[in-house]
Amino acid sequence: MGVHGLTTYLREHKPTLSRTIQLFRQPGTTPDGASRSEPDIDKRAEPVPIVVDGWSFIYEVVRCGNLPWVYGGEYPALVQLIRKVVDAWIEVGMVLHFVFDGPYPTLKFPTLVSRITQNHIQNGLLFFRTSATARATPRFLHETAMLPPLTYAVCVETLVEMASDTQAGKLHVHIADEEGDPYAVALAGRLNAYVAGRDSDFIMLNAEGYQGYVPLDEMVWAVTQESATAWEGDGSVYSMDTEPDLDENGFKPARTKKSRKPRAAVQQRAGRGIIPPEDLDSPDSLVSLSFTAYSPSILASHLEIPVSLLPLLGALVGNDFTGSSDDSGPPATTAEIRTNRKANLQCLFFERQMTLGQRIERVAQVLSGILAAAFGQGAMPHKKRLKKPIGSVMDLIDAAVTALLLRPLDTFATGEKEAIVERIVEATLQYAVPRPEGDESEGPIDVHSEAERGVLQWVSDVCPLHHAEACPLVVSLSRLLSSQQTEPSGDAVTLVTEALETVRQEYARAYRQGRFAPHILDAVQTGTMWPWPFLEDPDKECVKRSVGRPIRQWVYAILDASVGLPMPPEPADDENGESMDEEEDEDEDELVDVVEEDDEDDVDPLARLKGALKELDESEAGDESVGQEPPPSVLSESSAPSPSRQKIITEYIRRGTRLAEEEVMVTPLTELLYRTALEGPANPKTSLPLPPPLWPEDMRRRLLAAAVDADYPEVLHVGDHHLLAVLALRSVVQRMHLRAQENPGVKERQQERWTQSEARAFLTCLFGRVQESPELGTAGGADERATDEVPIVERHVQLVAQLFAALEAIEHLSHVLLLSPSIKNPASRFAGRTFHALLTGLATPAEDVDAELWQACWVGLEDAYSTIPQKKGRKEKRIAAASQATTSKAQSKRAAVTRGGMYELLGDAMA
Repeated sequence: MGVHGLTTYLREHKPTLSRTIQLFRQPGTTPDGASRSEPDIDKRAEPVPIVVDGWSFIYEVVRCGNLPWVYGGEYPALVQLIRKVVDAWIEVGMVLHFVFDGPYPTLKFPTLVSRITQNHIQNGLLFFRTSATARATPRFLHETAMLPPLTYAVCVETLVEMASDTQAGKLHVHIADEEGDPYAVALAGRLNAYVAGRDSDFIMLNAEGYQGYVPLDEMVWAVTQESATAWEGDGSVYSMDTEPDLDENGFKPARTKKSRKPRAAVQQRAGRGIIPPEDLDSPDSLVSLSFTAYSPSILASHLEIPVSLLPLLGALVGNDFTGSSDDSGPPATTAEIRTNRKANLQCLFFERQMTLGQRIERVAQVLSGILAAAFGQGAMPHKKRLKKPIGSVMDLIDAAVTALLLRPLDTFATGEKEAIVERIVEATLQYAVPRPEGDESEGPIDVHSEAERGVLQWVSDVCPLHHAEACPLVVSLSRLLSSQQTEPSGDAVTLVTEALETVRQEYARAYRQGRFAPHILDAVQTGTMWPWPFLEDPDKECVKRSVGRPIRQWVYAILDASVGLPMPPEPADDENGESMDEEEDEDEDELVDVVEEDDEDDVDPLARLKGALKELDESEAGDESVGQEPPPSVLSESSAPSPSRQKIITEYIRRGTRLAEEEVMVTPLTELLYRTALEGPANPKTSLPLPPPLWPEDMRRRLLAAAVDADYPEVLHVGDHHLLAVLALRSVVQRMHLRAQENPGVKERQQERWTQSEARAFLTCLFGRVQESPELGTAGGADERATDEVPIVERHVQLVAQLFAALEAIEHLSHVLLLSPSIKNPASRFAGRTFHALLTGLATPAEDVDAELWQACWVGLEDAYSTIPQKKGRKEKRIAAASQATTSKAQSKRAAVTRGGMYELLGDAMA
């Protein structure tokens, strides 16, 4: 992640570009930072504000914790690690601000496609194409490791709970409006803080008050403790004895160096990366945390360029926004550079044999030379001499691209160089740090004052960095409200506008509090959805499609009715009338789902007619009650687009062995409600339906259950901490049952059905107590040998993938219904190794599943669970074998009699 090769470059020049900071936690006393034993180490005693990149923190905790991933994740152990690290950081004096990314920017889509394909789809393919023995080895699991899919939700929930409970005032959680890196640096500038992460982009960014970039993998814990392991000599200056030791006879024994008396000595132990040592809470230990800080100004001085040109240097060297890796070839056409954004521009700038560090230095030399030539401090080489003065940033970028291009300009097609410059400009703009205009509270905040330590002064009530009208989050949530405000004024329009403003305010509040998954807004901002795949059978249909899509249809419909979804762009047609947006990059050798294309998710042909009739009935009722013609329904406006341009969400779903784009039509909410026979409440003054987020909580809860066909009293009476697990299990069981019914002759579909024992194992793993076999070890920590003890069964892997797809989609649905945090995701209770042990019989439930909980998973699904054929015992096998032998003997005798009679008849005929 970040600028290509910059992390290696920083480590190679670490003594020049960095400084070391050391934080102490001394037991029983206040840390003293006055003494400095080494001149290059800054020992801090006062609180140090740190802005932590959330995703970097997740990856680093998972890496250092070394938890098994193949079973789906060990989330209880992950929660313990997160709490341990955060508590230890705060104990050494850190004031923490975690920042997580918002919706994906369009410019990053090619990078996302590449990462998902390489790290998830290809690793999953390699896993299922490898033998069971080889893929269970620690080395193979390490090389094909994937991030468990619910890690983000568990991490954010844990941090939010700590911020509101044990670490209130010292821990804060922020969700960025868009890309998290500029947001984190802007926040650090306002707090006089460092930014900790694993992305070299943080040293390319700069803001007033920003202290520098701290790599998480360069943090080192040290515990200094006194223990009786050293030796002293009698009479030495280190001796604490006041009288000589005598034996029972009064003699003083002679002592050599090997037999000296033990005395207190210092021991030092280090933790595992950011994870502190085990004996952190020992009363005799002196805990210290050392980390390295890199300053953008020092790097710019080292490269001899202004600090403001570091973003341009990152774009020219290559980052997440400038296309693919060096493995791909140079762009072939101008359209590939400008439109597809998949071209590798660095092949046009650098020779293949150049190292990444040499590329950084070459770009810095070019930029420095251009500035020197422009301002009269030197001259460019003769072949690259400037043809026009540098009067703007665009002129500088154009000159830099011209100087870096390896080929002569006359070999480029018309517009090709301009397309390259556009790509570089767009990649550079991604480093723009948000800064509010006209705000009196701009600039660093004094976090060292006792009253405001770690407190951030928000610019507005909806965003800490933007005014409300300029906040990207508020703008994206205002699409439907803006269209409503263009209607003629009136009391009904005013009431509808107030309802939409309330929805926007509640969504923004839930988003800032970490109660609203940020990538739900991908559908609102870019009209896309990115359901990241996990380990699943590549020969079967992607579970994100078969299990998750029917639930996501409800998410899209509610978002469209509440805040509005974007309209698809007008298709560009060529001269022959054919669409030019279709890509012809299909792979002939691609694995294709043959039987998986029977998609009942297609929109009903009569959906629009049914919705129109229902809306007509409601409008007639509204005419009678209000006495005047009301404005068009909010739901009908947002959900019933013109037949020529229906709203579409583009889902990036695994198809075979690649990530493909699939367009999903947004079904009107009125049509979905009509299928469930569930009527939403209406505004009593306008008789217009209210957006679902404004429904009463019991109605929203019922809608959540109805979305997965679970609107039963037994389900609705389940506790809030059980509800999502019950709905996810019911959704998967019912979905696999319907797929089997649609294809009764397909054996694979019949085998996909869940059994009662598998469903009970899932509930036991979450809410019950488990008794493991004595030969099984514990999975807490770094025990990868557990894969040898709990076998990896392909069916069990597929069951976990199905459950996670359903859990993720239902959690998103609960977020758009504003049911969080009352209804929580049960993922923090899920231990994948325990679930697999229950499925394989290596662990048994210590108690039966709660009767009411199982009834909620059973009602309405009595025929959906598969039954396992009963195996015959030894006695039954012997009886059956004896019976079969007797029957075969009788049949042979009858055959002999028949054969004899036939020959006799033939003999009579010949006579």
